[in-house]
Amino acid sequence: MTELDPIGLAGVLEDSPIGVSISRRRDGVIVFANHTFCDLIGVPRVTVLGSKARDYYVDDHQRATVIKHMKRHGSVDHAEVQFRRSDGAPFWTLLTIRESLFGTEPVNLAWVYDITERKTSEERLQLAAKVVETANEGIMITGPDGTIEAVNTAFTRITGFSLDEAIGKKPNILKSGRHENDFYRDMWRAILETGQWQGEVWNRRRTGEVFIEWLSIATVRDAFGEVSHMLGIFSDITARKEDEEQVWRQANFDALTGLPNRSLFLDRLGQAVKAAKRDKTRFALLFIDLDGFKKVNDTFGHAVGDLLLQEAAARLLLSVRSSDTVARLSGDEFTVILHDVEGKDEIGNVAAKVVSRLAEPFELDGHDANVQASVGIAIFPDDADDAAMLIRLADRAMYTVKGAGKNNFGFHEMPERLVYPLYA
Repeated sequence: MTELDPIGLAGVLEDSPIGVSISRRRDGVIVFANHTFCDLIGVPRVTVLGSKARDYYVDDHQRATVIKHMKRHGSVDHAEVQFRRSDGAPFWTLLTIRESLFGTEPVNLAWVYDITERKTSEERLQLAAKVVETANEGIMITGPDGTIEAVNTAFTRITGFSLDEAIGKKPNILKSGRHENDFYRDMWRAILETGQWQGEVWNRRRTGEVFIEWLSIATVRDAFGEVSHMLGIFSDITARKEDEEQVWRQANFDALTGLPNRSLFLDRLGQAVKAAKRDKTRFALLFIDLDGFKKVNDTFGHAVGDLLLQEAAARLLLSVRSSDTVARLSGDEFTVILHDVEGKDEIGNVAAKVVSRLAEPFELDGHDANVQASVGIAIFPDDADDAAMLIRLADRAMYTVKGAGKNNFGFHEMPERLVYPLYA
């Protein structure tokens, strides 16, 4: 046990940056406190002297633990204890106590170091860690070289990669191959220039399944302004995108044939007009009506009629290029947009193919059925320079074909040349 010299004590401890107090062991009364201790407590020295150490503890359980440890070991080393300031505000301290003698009086010598800022930082870090770990979004932290240093539980759940499988690897373990190199080049250019990026990314799970995520990337810089980490936060939006795709398809495609419906047809026709004006090209619009379809419906029923419409749609698709548009407007009316055509001979060949294929017998659920096609054609910009007029002219040409005997095609032009002789 060390004996303290009361005379030299004040000079040694008074200017210490650590709070120091000396209290009698028999009753806990404080007989010395340096200015740092008084500043921590927030009361003048005259008030501290004569008070008891127990008056400054926030938690009675912590105080009891300190007393128990002192009785058992005669000292306390670096205990984290909360004290109370004069205004009632608690603060964290690192407390060390040693038994000693103050003259002939047994005392406890206490060193009190304010660690409130450190504890606050620790609590914030713990809270942040809890938020990260319980977040629904996948979180990935990499070093400046891109090596994965940390991931959360949601990352594992979404990607299928365990903590051990991800740590130390590069984020390209998730690469799906769906994006061109330009995509990643633009992404990293934005990150380097602005410190952040966000967007949709196709990635691959551990199982090989491709999924869509909404990814946000941000750089973390140290005190010197250097990039210390990269933070990636992502959500699996596959289900949402599939729902959006389904809603879009329901709004834009015919449920029976799978062809674009009237709404999507009009949109594509508008796009075709803009593209043709921009590129100074031509395209043709074909209006197609199935003659005899009502008889098939009345004879065999609507189920067989639906099968015929589906087969007719398939034959139309076989008659044109993949870049062209085949749509079902309603009932037994179809349209075709032939993009970037040279002249009427090319258009006529396609129209003849359409008429010929639709004239072939249909075998439908044990029934043989026959229909014929009347096809009206209008050309942009030869016949009209806007979509609405082009539709009217193609529709008019189709009805002219019907009036001339059906099972044929015809262009919008002077009456004497309206209908092409298909079987001349």
